[in-house]
Amino acid sequence: NNNIPLAFHIICDSYSPCFVKYIERLAVQHHIKISLYLIKVESLEVLPQTKVWSRAMYFRLFAFDYLSKKVNTLLYLDADVVCKGSLQDLLRLDLTEKIAAVVKDVDSIQNKVNERLRTFNLQGGYFNSGVVFVNLKLWKENALTEKAFLLLAGKDADSFKYPDQDVLNILLQNKV
Repeated sequence: NNNIPLAFHIICDSYSPCFVKYIERLAVQHHIKISLYLIKVESLEVLPQTKVWSRAMYFRLFAFDYLSKKVNTLLYLDADVVCKGSLQDLLRLDLTEKIAAVVKDVDSIQNKVNERLRTFNLQGGYFNSGVVFVNLKLWKENALTEKAFLLLAGKDADSFKYPDQDVLNILLQNKV
C-alpha cells in the first residue's frame, strides 16, 4: 500500500530501547510514520481478564479515545493480522453515519453468541474485533470508551467470554 500515506500507532505496556530502534529503522526504510504509546496497565486492574486474554485487549479502547483527537478514522488491527491486499476500498467506505466497519465473525461463533449474551440479541451480526475501521469522531461523540468501561465493570461482565469483543459488539449493534 505504498500509494496510501500510512501512519502506524503501536500501543504497548512496555518496550525496550532495542524495539524503539527497530521501529525507527522500519519507519525510515518504508517512509512511514510510526508512533509508540505506553499504557500503564495498573489503570486496567479493575477490568475483567480471562485465562486466555490479558488486559492488553483493552488497549484499543484507549487508542480509539486518545487518537480521536488526532485523526478522523482508524483501521485497528490486532497484532496477528496481516494485510495482503490493497486498502483502497476502505478509503472509499462512507462512515458518515456509521461508527465502524467490521468483519462478521465465523458461523460457529455466530451460532453460539446468544447462548452467552442472550439479552443483547447479537446473533448474525456478531463481529471479530481484530479488524475494525472506526469513525473516531462518532466514537468520541458517543462516549463509547466510557460506555465500554461501564459495561465491563457492570452486572453482565461475567457473561463476557471475549470481554473487549463482546462489549464492542454490544455498543456498536446496528451502528456498523
